[in-house]
Amino acid sequence: MVTLIISDIYGHTANLDAFANELTGSVVICSPYTSKQPVRQKDESLIYDHFVNTIGHDGYMAKVEKFIAAHNPDLVIGFSAGAVAAWRAMAKIKGRPPHKLIGFYPGQIRNYLHIHPKCPVDLLFPHQEPHFELTPVIQTLKRIPWVNCTRTRYSHGFMNALSNQFNKYAYLHYTHLCEQQIVTLQQSLEQEQIEVD
Repeated sequence: MVTLIISDIYGHTANLDAFANELTGSVVICSPYTSKQPVRQKDESLIYDHFVNTIGHDGYMAKVEKFIAAHNPDLVIGFSAGAVAAWRAMAKIKGRPPHKLIGFYPGQIRNYLHIHPKCPVDLLFPHQEPHFELTPVIQTLKRIPWVNCTRTRYSHGFMNALSNQFNKYAYLHYTHLCEQQIVTLQQSLEQEQIEVD
């Protein structure tokens, strides 16, 4: 059982390692950057500029595609820009797709509503986004087969301790939800193997 975590614009940080350590099975982390990121400033606009100038959304999607092909994950968990990169990659995947994608606060998904992923997707949105109206985006996404949308009561970035919008209770709740997904998927895969044998 392999879980692929796709980071947000902050990249592979100690905080993301802490999240990965809460999950059972083999966990791989994909980041937009080539190295692990030290704890940095919290100015998200400067971090976003760094992301755009380093790899950008298209480059990140291409990197995610390569990670999926190389690691053949059963579950993909993406955050913000990473969730959108995974969403885009899921539509282009060749071979066996992952069994599920869980995407947290994928704001840029509003630019890719025409995409149809090749596996079930759970999208967890914040209660609002400052740059666009969420309701029509969610309504459009809900019409796509295999896509489940949840509008949480939290703000964009609630899973990232480096974000000003981090929420400890939401983090604990949704980390547990991700672990439950892994356990359920593992049991399903084991049952499939028994039926094959």
